[in-house]
Amino acid sequence: MFDYVEEKVIPMRGKGTGKYYAPVYRAKKSPAKLRRIRLFKRCAVIAAAVTIVAVSIAAIKISSDDSASFVKVAASEQLLVGVSSYPRIVDQSSPLPEDYVPENLVALGTLPNGENVFLRADAAEAFLTMCSAMSEDGLGIVPVRGYVSYEDQSSLLTETADRLVAEGATAEEAKKAAKAEVFAPGEDEAQLGTSIDVSVSAEIMDQFVLTEQFQWIARNACHYGFIIRYTSANQKYTGVEERPWHLRYVGKEAAEFMAAENKCLESYIRIVKADNPDAKEEA
Repeated sequence: MFDYVEEKVIPMRGKGTGKYYAPVYRAKKSPAKLRRIRLFKRCAVIAAAVTIVAVSIAAIKISSDDSASFVKVAASEQLLVGVSSYPRIVDQSSPLPEDYVPENLVALGTLPNGENVFLRADAAEAFLTMCSAMSEDGLGIVPVRGYVSYEDQSSLLTETADRLVAEGATAEEAKKAAKAEVFAPGEDEAQLGTSIDVSVSAEIMDQFVLTEQFQWIARNACHYGFIIRYTSANQKYTGVEERPWHLRYVGKEAAEFMAAENKCLESYIRIVKADNPDAKEEA
């Protein structure tokens, strides 16, 4: 048999007796069952509280991420508003004419090998400022190659092909390999006077990516208007294999935008032209 306890009374009305109160009974629960019920209720309350907290944290994070994303996009859009010109692309499909020579070329004479390396004046000033900042951090780089004329690039291509022939390649093989190793005349942006190859010495280039100098440049070059022009990630846009030693001066605002948005020069130009239809290519 079950043990019952009186729980409450409710008003009733009978035909013969009139109004009266009838007790309502419920089955009396055992102490063990009562403990299980109380434990279940506590667990349910705790689970509900944890769920509420988790949902709240997720909502705050989503809101924060959305805000950060919005701010980033807004800042990017604001940065590109009113851009009137963009850097020139030089490649196989957009070569420079044979007689193109940039104005205001200056030598980097204060640096090791600097007397042999020339840049356009604005690029030279920015490069020297960057080198000074590197020096304050105990690092230094050597400018290896700056402006190259059309004629010099043509000679370099010929010399490279001749060297490959001397190493055993056929003339056709050498010509093809030389073009893979050296830009054809007119297709090298070094002719613009705003590109520079750098290293820790004038002779060593291939291991530059492993140096502290490269790491410093990767973090800071954009603040001086330079980008690492050819990376493996951007090869599908540039068509050029990775060259971590090759820097291109594009101006501080453009370089910082590209660094923040992880864009290459080709992508940056597309954005500028879309947002500013009247923007012109730099001469």
